[in-house]
Amino acid sequence: MFFTGKEITSSELREHEVVEEIRSVLNVIANWMAVPLFLAFWVADLIYVPQFKWPFLALRLTIIPLCFVTKKLIEREQTALRARSILALYVGLVALPINVMIAMIPDVGTGYYAGLNLVAIGGLSFIPFSTSFFAGVALAIYLPYYVVVFAKMQNLQDAWAIALNSFFIIGSIVICFLIRFFQEKLRIRELNSRLALKSEIANRDNIIRAKTEEAVRLNTLSTQFSPQVVQAIRDGRVDIEKGVRRSQICAIFVDIVGSTERVVRLDQAKVDLVLARFMDTVVTIFLKYDITIDKFQGDGILAFANDPIRYGDFVQRTCLAALEVREALRQDREFYLMNWKKEMQIRVGISAGYANVGFYGNKKFFRSYTAIGAPLPFASRLTNLAEPNQILIDSDIAQTLERENFIVKNIGEKVIKGFEDDQHFVFELLRSPEGSKEANAAHCPHCVDSVLHLDTNAQGIFVMKCRQCRYELADTEKSPMLRA
Repeated sequence: MFFTGKEITSSELREHEVVEEIRSVLNVIANWMAVPLFLAFWVADLIYVPQFKWPFLALRLTIIPLCFVTKKLIEREQTALRARSILALYVGLVALPINVMIAMIPDVGTGYYAGLNLVAIGGLSFIPFSTSFFAGVALAIYLPYYVVVFAKMQNLQDAWAIALNSFFIIGSIVICFLIRFFQEKLRIRELNSRLALKSEIANRDNIIRAKTEEAVRLNTLSTQFSPQVVQAIRDGRVDIEKGVRRSQICAIFVDIVGSTERVVRLDQAKVDLVLARFMDTVVTIFLKYDITIDKFQGDGILAFANDPIRYGDFVQRTCLAALEVREALRQDREFYLMNWKKEMQIRVGISAGYANVGFYGNKKFFRSYTAIGAPLPFASRLTNLAEPNQILIDSDIAQTLERENFIVKNIGEKVIKGFEDDQHFVFELLRSPEGSKEANAAHCPHCVDSVLHLDTNAQGIFVMKCRQCRYELADTEKSPMLRA
């Protein structure tokens, strides 16, 4: 039996088990020892003291109601102290008829004291008494005997007979004590082993639960963060559990042009195939640039850069990602013409500013790492203003990009829904500077355009793995970004 809740010691657990053990021992003693032996020894009464055969039989028959009443009392007991007290009284009452018989026999050196030794062996060695109860029960068994024999002692020969009997009595008590002592030691050792096993199982369960929670958590994070960011979170280099914080971000919203009309006209299987391809392209590029996926809005994707890992060039990275998405969709033109029945065109809005970033939601049910602030709705509003395949940016981003030799075009002042109180000049992002490089990312050496993702290997260890060919990146192969 194991106990839950607070930590329990072997001694406390032993006390809990004593009641059940007492019940079991009493059944054995009462059914198979006390009653059979008491009645069987009446034959000895017929041989040694035939003159007392009927009084002795009456005394011996008292064991039957005594056992019956004691068993009933023990069945209702729940505490070790009260159960031991009932058993101590029971053993003393079992010994009482024998002491009465000894008092009735004239011979001080009578061998009937051996009956007390049998009671002692049955009661003191089998019943789980504590040391204090052991001493008390021993006195209850033998004290009446010594009171009787010392009262009847007449001469030195009687004293010698009492001394000889005492030798065997003391031997019986010592043997019972040693049996009880070593039995308790074995029980405590067994309980310690059980508690150690319980603790080991609990620790293993905690490890399994922690690993499972980590795997689920990292799997969830891998849908929002790049593999590099997830690896940094796992290694403890980035802590995203510190609560919501104020961060400067660059928000980007990508939306498909005319998707509603396509969904109505095309077969559902074709729609699913196209949207899956589109999402995979956009998300893969975003994650390559360490852009955090915020949410999917219909067939649009809202994301933001510069959190949880911060970059000095987070605005440029976001704009490069937008240009790369547009180019990737253009290069995939044949697929979309075949399945989408027209070119895949997108609108993109990009806006920078401050937002509150962190986990929002109820931890018990659903939590999402998201950003709340002006840049996200502003990016969405810019998307609504954009023409097909146009990337619109706010004026602050335009100033930053112009310093980096990006090609941008001022398309004038626009009224932004929800932001009517301010003056807004909107710019179009045309192209990146000559010679600009893509973001560093862990690529699969065997699959074209496949970015490695965080996954588990056959041993359950987290590694960077290709989701197409299952190639695993060894520690010695990790890129500088992954080792940072």
